[in-house]
Amino acid sequence: MPERHTEFFPEELQNELNDRFYYLKQDVYGVERLFFENAGGSLRLKAAVDAQTKYSAFPDCPERTHNVALDIRNVIDQGTKDIRLFLNAKDGSIASSLTASKLMFEIITTIAAAKSEGNIVTTAIEHPSSFDACQFASEQYQHELRVAAADPASGSIPLSNILDLIDEETVLVSVILTSNITGAMHDIKEYAKVIKAKNPNTLIVVDAVQGAPHGVIDVDDWKVDALNIAPYKMFGNRGVGYAYLSDRLASLPHHRLLATDTDNWNVGSPTPAHFAGFTEIIHYICQIGSYFNDSADRRTLIVEGMTRIHKQEQAILNRFIHGSPEVRGIKDITGVTIHFEEANGVNQDLILALTFENMTCAEAVDEYGKHNTLVYARESSSHYSKRILDAVGLDAIVRVSPIHCHTKKDVDTFLKVTQVIASEAKIQV
Repeated sequence: MPERHTEFFPEELQNELNDRFYYLKQDVYGVERLFFENAGGSLRLKAAVDAQTKYSAFPDCPERTHNVALDIRNVIDQGTKDIRLFLNAKDGSIASSLTASKLMFEIITTIAAAKSEGNIVTTAIEHPSSFDACQFASEQYQHELRVAAADPASGSIPLSNILDLIDEETVLVSVILTSNITGAMHDIKEYAKVIKAKNPNTLIVVDAVQGAPHGVIDVDDWKVDALNIAPYKMFGNRGVGYAYLSDRLASLPHHRLLATDTDNWNVGSPTPAHFAGFTEIIHYICQIGSYFNDSADRRTLIVEGMTRIHKQEQAILNRFIHGSPEVRGIKDITGVTIHFEEANGVNQDLILALTFENMTCAEAVDEYGKHNTLVYARESSSHYSKRILDAVGLDAIVRVSPIHCHTKKDVDTFLKVTQVIASEAKIQV
């Protein structure tokens, strides 16, 4: 039986965190609601929004020598250091772009262009940004595209399914850290180790956009060649994505200003406000870490903070599924099915994939809305969802995606609403 986690944040810390987010309890119109749609974005840290607003107002160019310009440059430098610390990127390059998806296309097409007549291995549950980039690059540069099948029970990709497709001609392997639809989490360190053992020359690309807000990332330990994140998914703002690139990948021929270093992937002037916002995200994670650990080392506090976030979210997930003495869990609510969690256990992101016996997923989302609960239907009619849902044998799901700042009370409220919705659907039939 999968291990159960019940270790919630101490109440003092929970109350402190609740004050750090905009619109946690109410929407922008002042209406009380539960925002359980964080896999489509994320609740925003007040400090990250405020920092971005502050530096967006500065007219000064950081490439000058006056005091304001130097201050701005320090903000960019600190933000870059914080990105490296969050990823534990001790080598390689950090790239930025308007979106993490754009970075994924740049990374994958650069790798594919560097070698001809090989093959590209990806998986059936990749986000379209990585899957479509692999398909585009395979067609553009005459590579065979190979797709590893999913395990429908867990919504994950078994390592053996990837290994079966790798040979000496494999140019790159693209594997997602955490699925934003099934919630399945992959052990990237183990996957990379075994993949490299079969083909040491293949480059490993990881989409960590969904996984980044929910657990520790360590590219130095994992030995991957590329990994992307999106601050808007991890309590920050839209408008930027970041990626780690290993030394051997960063120096491949790519778009760059020719006067810059061969491993530079940033074309044009950076936006200081984005880096200021990311530094505030790291401050926040470190503050969680410092509640449990008195280290002065920033990376140590990041690891502690992200570990505690993961434990909090596992406790939330456990309460969703199994309930408490006060309220029935989803597994005990007639007419509702929860997918993937039983197979995944602690390797499950805080995403619930639900289906209802007597209503469509779209209808269920509407019913939740009537109870001021925001969730989302992932349906096969959407390009973003169809391939992944087909891979796990589903036509649609109701995706429920809280984050660590939600409370036991939030969970219990959701469970009571779910019971009402399931009961009313049964009566209508």
